[in-house]
Amino acid sequence: MDWFEYLNSALSPFFVGLLVSAGVGLIIGLEREFNTRDKPAHIGGIRTFTMTSVLGYSAGWIGNLGYPVVLIAVLAGFFLLVAVAYHAQALKDNMGLTTELALVMTLVLGIVISAGHVHESLAIVVLMTLILSLKEQLHSFIKRITEEELFAFIKFTVLALLILPMLPDETFGPENLLNLRDLGWIAVLVLSISFAGYLMLKFSSPKKGIPLTAVIGGLFSSTMIAWVFSTRSRERKDLAPAFGSGIVLASSIMYIRVFALTSVFAFPVAMILLPPLLLMLLVSIVPTWRMMRTFKTDADVSQLSPGNPLDIKNAILFVLLYIGITFLMYGSRQWLGTTMTYFTGALSGIADSDAITISTAKWASANPDHHYQAAIIVLLAVMSNSLFKLSVSVFNGAAEIRRPALAGFGPVLLVGIAFAAYWLLKMA
Repeated sequence: MDWFEYLNSALSPFFVGLLVSAGVGLIIGLEREFNTRDKPAHIGGIRTFTMTSVLGYSAGWIGNLGYPVVLIAVLAGFFLLVAVAYHAQALKDNMGLTTELALVMTLVLGIVISAGHVHESLAIVVLMTLILSLKEQLHSFIKRITEEELFAFIKFTVLALLILPMLPDETFGPENLLNLRDLGWIAVLVLSISFAGYLMLKFSSPKKGIPLTAVIGGLFSSTMIAWVFSTRSRERKDLAPAFGSGIVLASSIMYIRVFALTSVFAFPVAMILLPPLLLMLLVSIVPTWRMMRTFKTDADVSQLSPGNPLDIKNAILFVLLYIGITFLMYGSRQWLGTTMTYFTGALSGIADSDAITISTAKWASANPDHHYQAAIIVLLAVMSNSLFKLSVSVFNGAAEIRRPALAGFGPVLLVGIAFAAYWLLKMA
């Protein structure tokens, strides 16, 4: 029983709705009062918004009792009142419409609450308050984006909200492993991660040093971080240990990403993978943290170019990679046996751990008896990817980078070997 159900059992429905509507108006009014405290001529604060929400609730309640004319009259009168208030503000060269719209929405929310849609109303209130309170940040964001980034956001919105829902929800391929709608979701997921990483790189200060760059870069390409940092370590050998720790830190994001992806497509497999992934995360973060403590100054790290804000080509290539790995894993299961399936998973993980993770998780969701086999495949992919980044660090970086890289990736590989061996013995 949640708090709303508890109140509903203790009080009559009318008083529960009245309390919720008053709370809604109070929250919105508090935000408006705070943000307009330097403007003596503002048209609404805590009291105005609270009373507006209660007015909407009362009018909606009366309308539900069989008197819709009262609700219509309240709506018409309130809209007229807001229009007059806006006209008065406009005469003072205050052309903003935000508070007036917030007042109208508060009245509508009160009416919606009277119809019994409490949870939906609270979701709208959270979104409204967030948008209203982020005024300065949103305006600053708009001033800093370019025309290319604006069109990238528009294209992303069109792809996610218009084209994706139009894709047919139909399976095809061997064992119906592929689905057009799912492929669209995967493409949008890749674009989301890439776009978020682009914005974080653009709006974050590079002066915050190696750790921040490693974490941000690791969100979308920890292999790229391994290449850039190892190259940079040859130029700044005094910072090579910090660069090595940064590579391990960027790679640690992969363990979180793998758990998130498996949770989306096959939650039981994610729970099987949780202990080794958590241990991998810990054994990679602890030595990295200890190494970073010795560097008090922000490192002069290479500036990572944000690149293309919406790399659709990369998303398509990822989907093709996912399809290829899906067929490859299907063929290995059908004709090569379990041992070669594990080998294929490890081989696929060298190029990209996300594609093999999603492919294996989706297969496991349709085959509940093979959850441990799927977990081993994903774990081997993670290990092979970690081994590849260790190799890049050792062979492309300065000699001083090897110790922190081995200190981070060595325990990760040992944890993976231990759990993979344990699961194989358990399945035998």
